[in-house]
Amino acid sequence: MAQQTIQDGRLGQVVHALWRFGGEGGSCFDHDNLIETQCHGFDMLEFLCGPVDSVAAQMTDMTGKGYSTLSVALHFATGGVGAMIGSYDASYAYPDTHLLEINGTSGRIVIDDTVRRFSYQAVGNETAEVWQAGYFNDEDREFHKTFDKYFDVMLDAFRKGNHPPVPAQAGARALALAQACIQSFETGVRVAHIAYG
Repeated sequence: MAQQTIQDGRLGQVVHALWRFGGEGGSCFDHDNLIETQCHGFDMLEFLCGPVDSVAAQMTDMTGKGYSTLSVALHFATGGVGAMIGSYDASYAYPDTHLLEINGTSGRIVIDDTVRRFSYQAVGNETAEVWQAGYFNDEDREFHKTFDKYFDVMLDAFRKGNHPPVPAQAGARALALAQACIQSFETGVRVAHIAYG
């Protein structure tokens, strides 16, 4: 729904975006939170907002299990900015564990808890368009069903000899952004000119 809204031109140009995702997690001495969980944020933000061309990161190990909480400032090649907050020092039991907000020149998109709710609101309009799964719509509100849907499409592509719907390069790209964040944190400077593709 977010992609369609953007493709239809209803968001306008992306001005700023926010990704926040946090829950329980174990050791982060190898930047586990950043690499295994927040990389989904890089992937989603670039899919919807365009390439990230610079990052500046802060991290904390105050809970004694490595850098388990982080904050990253992002700059998109299109001119907009973004922020990412990720944590393994929270709880998946908390309401609103995940939030994705994209503000454009013509409106705003908000996605709550990945699959729980989607809303679009045009600039100046006090009424938002909201999708939320209905009472009997277990299929669309179940997070784990997103894996099933992806695997169905992926296996179908492999059976037909086609490329998977999400290429391995997407994972490599997310990892490159994570490595740039680690470099930024370790050097205390913004890392720019992150190669894309």
